[in-house]
Amino acid sequence: MEKIVLVSLIFIGGLVLNVNAQCVKGNCHNGNGTYQFSNGDKYDGQWKAGKMNGYGKYEFSNGDRYNGDFHDNKRDGSGVYVWKNKGLYTGQWKADKREGAGVFKWDNSATYNGFWKDDQIINMDVNTVTDSQEKPTFGN
Repeated sequence: MEKIVLVSLIFIGGLVLNVNAQCVKGNCHNGNGTYQFSNGDKYDGQWKAGKMNGYGKYEFSNGDRYNGDFHDNKRDGSGVYVWKNKGLYTGQWKADKREGAGVFKWDNSATYNGFWKDDQIINMDVNTVTDSQEKPTFGN
């Protein structure tokens, strides 16, 4: 009897934890759908076998957003990531990291147009920044 009560409590507890995580529109298994995560994030786009696959729009609860390609729940392919207060990146992604050609624009107007490897800039060469402009930082 104690085992049945324990298993029931675990099952109900699991349901309570995921009560806010749900498919709110469409088909979030195979097709197009909108999924609201329990942490406040939201994904609207293509799904395959219950994973984000294809083109979609991901809105983070902190105000950041990503529009682009996904593969197996990760940013993968072409996409645009906009940080709430720190600039934007347009370019290639692989396994949730910036990888390949891309352009990063800081909010202070400095721009890097070049290549990325494992989410890091390769051979940094930022466009001219005058002394009156703030120097770019990498806290993205």
